[in-house]
Amino acid sequence: MQTVRQLLRNATGHLCSSDSPRLDAEVLLAAVLGTDRSRLYAHPEMTALPTSVADFMRLLNSRRAGYPVAYLTGLKEFRSLAFRVNRHTLIPRPETELLVDAALERIPGHTGARVLDLGTGSGAIAVAVAAARPHCAVTAVDLSTDALAVARENAAANGITDISFLQSDWFGNLRNRRFDAILCNPPYVDFPRSALPADEIRFEPRLALDGGHQGVDCIRIIISCSFRHINPGGFIIIEHAHDQGDFVRQQFRMNHYRDIITGRDYAGIERYTCALRP
Repeated sequence: MQTVRQLLRNATGHLCSSDSPRLDAEVLLAAVLGTDRSRLYAHPEMTALPTSVADFMRLLNSRRAGYPVAYLTGLKEFRSLAFRVNRHTLIPRPETELLVDAALERIPGHTGARVLDLGTGSGAIAVAVAAARPHCAVTAVDLSTDALAVARENAAANGITDISFLQSDWFGNLRNRRFDAILCNPPYVDFPRSALPADEIRFEPRLALDGGHQGVDCIRIIISCSFRHINPGGFIIIEHAHDQGDFVRQQFRMNHYRDIITGRDYAGIERYTCALRP
């Protein structure tokens, strides 16, 4: 039987086209063995049964074909919480954690603020905010009923029982409801010009990625419709592509928002923009 050390060494070579072959191999092997990566490090001489090796090889072949690791394991960590993901949801990314951080900085710890996660997908934003601010009333909406089913499962799996889930095409089914904070990671990919890896786009749901012309159609709709759904003094934060900051700030100004601030990641790349409703 093969050891963990042997399997990882061979797998790393097998995944040479990946940006992170060793990490991918460790995550996939840990999933197959029902353990975590730290145990693999601690016990490199641990052996795997032939059936487990076969399962591991199947996952490696799928990964080599470009299938995302998170879809192969069915799980992705986001702000130290575990989220189930599948082909109906985007894979939560570290960039979106910055949006959550910015929101939590603006939401007092013991407030009963009403928070809307617009286009919730896997529920990552809604669940992360509800976990950190348990006194908030969080509503999560999505057009996809399949995505909402995943989001509900993720809320329950993380011990969050009081998020309201609603099927809606952006604000369509919210009628006159107002919120103190609106958070949104909308589709903002311009497919003809996208710099994202082709495999990433190929496997994730296009509904959650395709932002239309220049990637800004959804952003324009969201900002233009959002003002009447935010309480005075409330705020909205929208994640966007690195080259869309000027457009987002312009749209906020055109729709009477103020105190417009764009946040950057650790590489200095613009990732989200926040605006206040007077």
